[in-house]
Amino acid sequence: MVDITQDRWASLREQRLSHEDIYEQVAEDMDAALIGVSNDGRLHLLLAIEVAPQNLPPDLQSLQVRILEGGKIWLDVSARSHHEELLTLIVNKVLHAIHIEGRDPAISVERIINDMRAALRPLSADLSAAEQIGLFGELWVLSNVLLPTIGPRVSHLWSGPESERHDFVGQGVHIEVKTTTRLEPKHEISRFDQLKAPASKRLLFVSVMLERSLGGDETLADRVDEIREKLVSDGRALDVFDSRLAQLGWHEGLRQTGALLRFTFRNVHVFEVVGNFPRLPDNYVPPLGVTGIRYSINVGSLPSLDVSEVEEVLLTV
Repeated sequence: MVDITQDRWASLREQRLSHEDIYEQVAEDMDAALIGVSNDGRLHLLLAIEVAPQNLPPDLQSLQVRILEGGKIWLDVSARSHHEELLTLIVNKVLHAIHIEGRDPAISVERIINDMRAALRPLSADLSAAEQIGLFGELWVLSNVLLPTIGPRVSHLWSGPESERHDFVGQGVHIEVKTTTRLEPKHEISRFDQLKAPASKRLLFVSVMLERSLGGDETLADRVDEIREKLVSDGRALDVFDSRLAQLGWHEGLRQTGALLRFTFRNVHVFEVVGNFPRLPDNYVPPLGVTGIRYSINVGSLPSLDVSEVEEVLLTV
């Protein structure tokens, strides 16, 4: 992997003829990635893509992302010369994502620029305590229960960020994750149909118990890093995972806020929502005019599935 340096930009400037553009391949084996200097002095990274994205990242200072067409479709990431250091950083991050991690070029550009924008804006805790608790539980289940059985495609099944009925949606199984820091496994149910299995599908309920304390072992950042490491060999799954995280309000600037809560994992139990599992009846119809309902359940006295039973159900996802 070749890193772009200030010397590369300087060399291009020296070679460029007046009123002309100059471009060269990033490396001999990378004909789909070019760097260059245009006649107005702007520095460019050009990435060959198959389909132009519907939306491009908003401009960041002088940094711009545009589409160029002519034989090939190129994603053009450029900046004025006085932002050379910023562009160089972004270019190297993008090239690493594409050529080392196997990520999609357009998604990589958008993610890296959004991360840069988040790092430059005033930092604030975008995730409330309840949001952090819920997300931590979903990520723990994704990493430790689903990934080992289903593999990287679990990123595509993670539907919680889409505000769907259940957190993970497969062809044969749906999975709902609830997380609590209480001493008892009590959980809040916030939808009429949240504990209703879709027709011809099974529904698993995962109860995650955490302890919240200043001396806790982990934060959301640790969970995010763990999953990214496990998905590193599948660039597309990694892109989908990062996109879902962004939908929930996660950005890399949160690491520096000091507002990330610390947790210690206590326990997890998996149940199938059948029989006497506590819930509203499947045929329950709320009274006229009632548009929402919230109730609590306690799963402490229920028999949970063992590891082999969970794996057997997940193989039908």
